[in-house]
Amino acid sequence: DERLSRNLAQLRRITGDLQRNAMSMRMVPIRQTFQKMARLVRDLSRNSGKTIDLVLSGEDTELDRKVVEDINDPLMHMVRNSVDHGIETADVRPSRGKPPAGRLSLSAFHEGGSIVIGIADDGGGLDLDRILAKAVAQGLVQPGESLASQEICQLIFRPGFSTAEKVTEISGRGVGMDVVRRNIEALRGRVEIQTAAGQGSTFLIKLPLTLAIV
Repeated sequence: DERLSRNLAQLRRITGDLQRNAMSMRMVPIRQTFQKMARLVRDLSRNSGKTIDLVLSGEDTELDRKVVEDINDPLMHMVRNSVDHGIETADVRPSRGKPPAGRLSLSAFHEGGSIVIGIADDGGGLDLDRILAKAVAQGLVQPGESLASQEICQLIFRPGFSTAEKVTEISGRGVGMDVVRRNIEALRGRVEIQTAAGQGSTFLIKLPLTLAIV
């Protein structure tokens, strides 16, 4: 029936427009979250005595309102870790050929059907040997077990894992990174780590663009 086909086609157009409009209403820029992180970095810089240059990019990148709300705590924890564990103190950095001020970058961009949030520092990078030794000592890994560098990186997300020598106001309690991963996985996302000894680390949080589609 030609008339029925026309009516169905029009209905399809209307419902398509409705879905696009509803989804666009769910989308908000990540700017406000990044501004919160900027305030956090200022406080951490003051408390730790480290000078930190924060570089923000992609603040206008939009993502699902629910994701923006739920990503706040994981981001906060990862920024704390970068400042506390990653970036060296101003007296150590020049001896490693770096400027006294540490650099922390927060970025957001679209990649395919995902949104990627990056937290990058120019600190010491993850000490893979130390992480592996600590994991063996805590019984998370069998002595002599061979692991790829990415597998060693992922050990920091195990519950209770910490390489901090002392508990500080900022970190070292052995809680947090497992919660970070759990929160990100609840948003159907994942965390990837890129690290280079003496040069720094980058944590990439990859999330679906909108939970409305899911």
